[in-house]
Amino acid sequence: MALRAALRNKSSLSSLLSQRSSCRSHGRVCVSPVLVAQQRNNSTSPKIKVDFDQSTGVAVMQMQSPPVNSLSLDFLTEFCIGVEKLEMDKSCRGLIITSNQPKVFSAGLDIMEMYGKSPERCGEFWRAVQEMWLKLYSSNLVTIAAINGSSPAGGCLMSITCDYRIMADNPRYSIGLNETQLGIVAPFWFKDTMTNTVGHRTTEIALELGLLYNPSEALKIGLVDQLVPEDQVLTTATQTMAKWLAIPDHARQITKSMMRKPTIDKLTSNREADIQNFVSFITKDSIQKSLRMYLEMLKKRKG
Repeated sequence: MALRAALRNKSSLSSLLSQRSSCRSHGRVCVSPVLVAQQRNNSTSPKIKVDFDQSTGVAVMQMQSPPVNSLSLDFLTEFCIGVEKLEMDKSCRGLIITSNQPKVFSAGLDIMEMYGKSPERCGEFWRAVQEMWLKLYSSNLVTIAAINGSSPAGGCLMSITCDYRIMADNPRYSIGLNETQLGIVAPFWFKDTMTNTVGHRTTEIALELGLLYNPSEALKIGLVDQLVPEDQVLTTATQTMAKWLAIPDHARQITKSMMRKPTIDKLTSNREADIQNFVSFITKDSIQKSLRMYLEMLKKRKG
């Protein structure tokens, strides 16, 4: 609970993270004692694995929350702490985000965090979603999404917060903000992030219809930057990272901030209102009914 509470207060989160372990083993970042305690208390395995190569300054973050890397409150908490730990390490310059779950990058927000939950819990969850976006979209690190599977909804959001996106060229995979298909609405900062990526008209059509794009379609509209064979996604991301890191950090970071600051400021100045809007919307009977129908459909599909 202390870690979740820290997400409400950035200084508290920084304080917790300052307790991180200083040990290093074969270039890998050790897990912080605070995070270890949380995992022990929850009796769950880590949902995030971070490998940091100090010689290159590049960390690879693998999402490993079976079966589909759903963005639950616990997942988002661990994810945000992982990113902030890397941000605090001055030797870290780049972050590659990928998945170790077969055929999926991330299936997006965990529906169970939005169905049948109290307004307080929904608000806590939404604050964590905001925090994930803010951490990535404003990061001083070079961030590359190595999309090695399908990436709908929140998975797409995570991808388009990154500086560069490399996707596996597999026609069975898809990516997009498909919230309307579930009867819910992508908030303004989802919309703004996609508009900044693919333009206003493409975003308008994509969001209204809840479109999911296959890799070639995603490349055509600029939702991803590069397609490569599935077994080359991570290798290509590593090679691409070297090109980005060849640019002096201060020049790249200032330019990134200049491009993204208006979008970031729009959310930071409206965080509480955005949370209240989400809670008010998601707890409506009609929306809960839509989510229940979607969950029942998933059960039938599994059956």
